[in-house]
Amino acid sequence: MLFAYIDETGDRGLDKGGSSPVFGMAALIVDDDSAEAVQAAVSRLRADFNVPANRVMSWKDHLKTHARRKYAAGVLGAISNVRIIYVYCQKDRVVGQYTSNRELFYNYVAIKMYKNILWAARNWKGVSEGIHTRFGHVRGHDHTSTEAYFRFQLQFDSKVPSGMERGLRWVSADQYLESQAADLYGGFLRAAIWPDEFGNVEGQYLKQIWHQIRRGSGDCPIPLGLLSMPSNDIAKNSSWYECTHCTHDRPLETSRSRST
Repeated sequence: MLFAYIDETGDRGLDKGGSSPVFGMAALIVDDDSAEAVQAAVSRLRADFNVPANRVMSWKDHLKTHARRKYAAGVLGAISNVRIIYVYCQKDRVVGQYTSNRELFYNYVAIKMYKNILWAARNWKGVSEGIHTRFGHVRGHDHTSTEAYFRFQLQFDSKVPSGMERGLRWVSADQYLESQAADLYGGFLRAAIWPDEFGNVEGQYLKQIWHQIRRGSGDCPIPLGLLSMPSNDIAKNSSWYECTHCTHDRPLETSRSRST
């Protein structure tokens, strides 16, 4: 059995001035064996960072320093047989209906992630294997509408192995240690794509777990393991991007997507 845990980085707001410059998701996919390794790693980090038993470990609260972030990336990066998928959007390049509808914006990013998760599950274990997908609960968002959006979108793409799903859910981070790991993986992406007050980004942590990011043709993570929107060149042209032979530079055709 496979399990996917997804957490967000940034917010869904598209208004200028108060919202994050990016909105993205990080997915951690594990099997039964690697799930135990992830749980042990998160328990170790919780102990090393002195996280109280009644608190959820998070990037925002417990990984504020470079030393902690580097250490956590090393601990998580040492785990074998996991798949990491990143999907994110650079907001200042978004146009059309997504600029005024927070729910649709979330749903669009989420369906891109969900499809990549299902493809990753099929390619890893085969279509007969099952997967439980657990998105992080988002305050103020109607997740039932997202499920409906998923069903609507998937009916137009019969090749996606949606029959592998055994239990799509939105869960709070305190339910699973793996969800806390997904939060940290999301933090590694955040550091790499969200400039600080001086315009700098830090890709070191992402590089420490680079080998875990899902690969596609030519051993390239774009777009199956690293999907930047609205175009692939956002990730490809980043200073930390390591796939030097990458040929994935064609913009995504987002205008053709269907919406409810």
